[in-house]
Amino acid sequence: MILKGKVALVTGGAKRVGRFIAVRLAEEGMDVIVNYRKSQEEAVETVRAVSERGVRGLALQGDITKPADCDQLIRLSMAEFGKIDVLVNNASEFLKTPFNELFLNRERYEAILDQLVSVHMKGPLYLAGKIGMDMKQRGWGRIINLTDRCTIKGTAYKDYAPYLVSKYGLYGITQVLAEELAPEVLVNAIAPGLVIPSEQLSPEEIRQIREKLPLNREVTPGEIAEDVVHLIKSSAKTGSTILVDAGAGVHTF
Repeated sequence: MILKGKVALVTGGAKRVGRFIAVRLAEEGMDVIVNYRKSQEEAVETVRAVSERGVRGLALQGDITKPADCDQLIRLSMAEFGKIDVLVNNASEFLKTPFNELFLNRERYEAILDQLVSVHMKGPLYLAGKIGMDMKQRGWGRIINLTDRCTIKGTAYKDYAPYLVSKYGLYGITQVLAEELAPEVLVNAIAPGLVIPSEQLSPEEIRQIREKLPLNREVTPGEIAEDVVHLIKSSAKTGSTILVDAGAGVHTF
């Protein structure tokens, strides 16, 4: 499938995995909208990298947890490009929350859960619903959600309960959208393992995780980006998840 001329929106596309996805889609000839919340400088640099591939790039600020921001993001994207062919729900927050501390303060619990549910579920569902219906009317579209390796194996790990709960929710959203938007729009997910280690992890924790992985290494952002391209080009998958975790799924830890 030739992707030249199609338009992609990548949430959280300014840095880390999102940047790799945005640049890789540009290499396929796609125009790319780079959404960011606070990382304006990084977003501008990513758009520069996109433009160097001979396509159009656009950096748009917006907090996807706010439906009004989502509406503006869609409106500005449509005004610039006239369409959105691909939506990549990449924006994420990996927040460590020790379970024995999570319920000590009700206000803190509500704030943490509301934030992670908003960024991993409310925002992606709203964007996908609004954009997906337009894709369906136009007869073609792809939506790709980035979940977590645990969602495909039905497992969990310690100290990230609200993060994992909300990522499981995004997995469920993937299934719902795949049913609701078929057959014109294909909706799939990518479930990464350790990619770019969080700053919340100590060097020792990272070392221990790597030692448990069959491949003894983390997944690279470029490998995630290649899976995004694969799902865009595929015409036989919807409601599916690609597990890319350096073999972590063969263990439970």
